[in-house]
Amino acid sequence: MANPESRPQPPDGGWGWMVVLAGFIVSGCTAGIFRSLGVFFLTFSQQFHASSAETAWISSILMSVTLFLAPVGTALASTIGFRPTIMWGGVLSAAGYIISGFATRMFHLYLGIGCLTGLGYALTLSSATAIVGQYFTKRRAMANSLTVVGASVASMSFPPLFQYLMDEFGWKGALLIIGGMMLNMIVAGALIRPLEAYRDRKVDNGPGESRMNDSDTVLEPGTAKKCSSAATNFLKTFWAQMDFKVILIPSVALFLASLFMMQFCLLVPGLYIIPRAKQLQIEDYAAASLLSVSSIADLVSRLAVGAIPDNPRFSRFDQYGLSLCLLGITNLLSPLAKTYPALVAYAIAHGAFYGAFIPTSLTCLAELVGPKRLPSAIGILMSIQGFASLAGPPFAGWLFDETQSYDATFLQAGAGFLLAGLLPFLLRLRKKRPADTTEEPKDSPQTVKGDFENETLLVPERETVV
Repeated sequence: MANPESRPQPPDGGWGWMVVLAGFIVSGCTAGIFRSLGVFFLTFSQQFHASSAETAWISSILMSVTLFLAPVGTALASTIGFRPTIMWGGVLSAAGYIISGFATRMFHLYLGIGCLTGLGYALTLSSATAIVGQYFTKRRAMANSLTVVGASVASMSFPPLFQYLMDEFGWKGALLIIGGMMLNMIVAGALIRPLEAYRDRKVDNGPGESRMNDSDTVLEPGTAKKCSSAATNFLKTFWAQMDFKVILIPSVALFLASLFMMQFCLLVPGLYIIPRAKQLQIEDYAAASLLSVSSIADLVSRLAVGAIPDNPRFSRFDQYGLSLCLLGITNLLSPLAKTYPALVAYAIAHGAFYGAFIPTSLTCLAELVGPKRLPSAIGILMSIQGFASLAGPPFAGWLFDETQSYDATFLQAGAGFLLAGLLPFLLRLRKKRPADTTEEPKDSPQTVKGDFENETLLVPERETVV
């Protein structure tokens, strides 16, 4: 019998690839579908006679709820297990879309797609990413890459599909079908096998011993005392993730300000590119294909960025800032795109620069705070991004309502991206402290793997001054 107190070792393969498949499905059903919801924008606005600002609240609430509650999803998975957390998240996500299919007011979409589906996304996406990271060590970068590719593959194929579903079944039928697609995350959750179960299945393979001992991870039904203990462990796990002192570090505060401005504008281009194309009298399917083109460029860019070796003369901070600046310039020039070929060129440039900075954001944060404070920093980062996501798209919609032109929304996004990209370069102005030049770091470097992205970092266990 295996020692119950021994820590299970990641198999770095085996059933882990099935866990990667589960993460691929979850990534496609969450981030992939979210990035394709721009197809419904004009339909919702016309159906409920709502302004652009009111319609934008749907995607805004969905993203903000997902980001706000992502730490809750991770803590819940650590308490009751990853499998039930992901499966419940799939049920909630499906319920949100199905209920929205019967909406008669815009407020119903806020509650259904925004709140209920957002809660489901928070439970599934963060938990799936975390369990993939636990199953791999040497191959973690490859596993994470295959997981996040699900979002890119889904966002390539779903926009034309959603347009077809609306043409054939109407927007209500399309939402019902999307709700059915969300149920695939229940299957993905069923593929999750806790590491404790994997360990005991490998060790306890004698006659009559075929059970899977995952009682350390999965909550057993029992008395109210067990439920109370589980709730206490959940609250402790959640609170342990939050160390708000990290925002007092000047370099971290500056970088978080850049991420806030970036997230404030991040959803705007994907949400308004299809309405702008239709306003330019571009056919529906051609307009929907712009999101697919952008997603293809995004995928290629992410793979290319992952292959770029580290260079001390051009750090990840430089890469992050330059990519954001180029993304800002691209959006500032987007009002010049008046034809379909010009919009395709804009979509390619936007996807390429978008995919270039996304993989580096967590890397830069880890270099600033070190491995011990990284979980707290990620939780705070998600909360800040949640606030930004809640305000950004409605503000852009308000600009369109006031100007009756989508040019203003893209100009606002471009200015925000450009300013967010310039802030990281201010970190170069921070000179090293005297202690940094006279003392060697006492802590040995540790390898830090980002759950959401694919880079491997070597950072000392203290604040890294850039």
